[in-house]
Amino acid sequence: MKKMRRLFTGGIRLKIFRMLLITIVLIIAAYTAVFFYQSNKVEQLVNETYETQKQIYVENGMEDQYESIRSRALDTFHNEMFHARNILILVVVLIVAAGMVSAFSIAGRITDPLNTITRRVASLGVRNRQFRMEDVYRTGDEIEVLAESFAKQSARITLYIDQVKKVTAEKERIGAELDMASRIQGSQLPRLFPPFPDRKEFSLYASMTPAKEVGGDFYDFFMIDDDHMGFVMADVSGKGVPAALLMMVSRVLIKSTMQNGKGPAETLKSVNNQLCEGNDADFFVTVWLAVLEISTGKGVAANAGHEHPALRRADGSYDLIVYKHSMPVGVMRDLPFREHEFQLNPGDSFFVYTDGVVEATDADKELYGSDRMLQALNRNPDAQPEQMLANISQDIDRFVDGAEQFDDITMLCFRYFGPSEES
Repeated sequence: MKKMRRLFTGGIRLKIFRMLLITIVLIIAAYTAVFFYQSNKVEQLVNETYETQKQIYVENGMEDQYESIRSRALDTFHNEMFHARNILILVVVLIVAAGMVSAFSIAGRITDPLNTITRRVASLGVRNRQFRMEDVYRTGDEIEVLAESFAKQSARITLYIDQVKKVTAEKERIGAELDMASRIQGSQLPRLFPPFPDRKEFSLYASMTPAKEVGGDFYDFFMIDDDHMGFVMADVSGKGVPAALLMMVSRVLIKSTMQNGKGPAETLKSVNNQLCEGNDADFFVTVWLAVLEISTGKGVAANAGHEHPALRRADGSYDLIVYKHSMPVGVMRDLPFREHEFQLNPGDSFFVYTDGVVEATDADKELYGSDRMLQALNRNPDAQPEQMLANISQDIDRFVDGAEQFDDITMLCFRYFGPSEES
């Protein structure tokens, strides 16, 4: 069985040659067997014919003549058969030669185009960018159909590759622009900590992690005067470049308005009216805004649809400060905004954040939630602000466990130590 399998292995040319050769050999063997069989039958018939006449020759005393005639007849028959056998051998040789020539010719018509196709396909991407029809493929049979299919498929692939290159180049360009936008956005937020190293009355830390290259969240803190400090935690609706642009505009408007002496409610009203001008995309901004008098710890805050802050009293634990919100900024003109007072005593801290913290989601679509956030805050409530934000980030990462996030995560932690001895 293995020998039979080996017989039909190899290239198409060799297979065709072997199959044709086997066919010719079988035909010759069959014809030769029939030839010798018929020769024996004829010789036997001649012998039988002469045997029937032998008695007549013997009765007439012509036995010698009979043997002579019989011998000449058999010799003549053998000579004729010898010539016939030679002719048969010559015919066989001619048939084998013609079969080999035909086999190689037929195999060449099949293998040459296939070999060319193989070489062209193997060289795609190296020497040839596209498979094209050539005269060698125009055989008028299945090989031509195969080559045409390769050519059409190659043309489609080439077109697809060109489109992919264009899309890739465009994505790289957009990626570069988004990277630049991310750097610009990051440069707009305070990133140097501690921000006021000469102030001993407080410490703070803030961070913003965008879900995409650029985000809509932002935080800010700044000195309004020597004794008053402003805080901003905000979240622009939407994501990407449009949200980042509105974020930068909102930040500038809020900061400039507060530094002009406006309180939180007045600031939000002014910014709201400015953002409503030409807001065809219906963007809005949720904002927590506060002003703290550093020397006394007295503060005023306003919340425009933002998350509730968490407050910790000295030696206590963090708890949410829940109160009624005002509407987000940018919804409609002339909205009123409420503000409320609060008091920080030495050792108190507050933590403000965007909804990306409590709405972080694991693989089962479960939300991180405010309860987990408070638990993480209270595991080490005495931690410095920078370490506190790191603890929250690590806890969120453990919870989501690699699941994709769709919202920015922005946090700010402030600890109040009270007025310094110098003041």
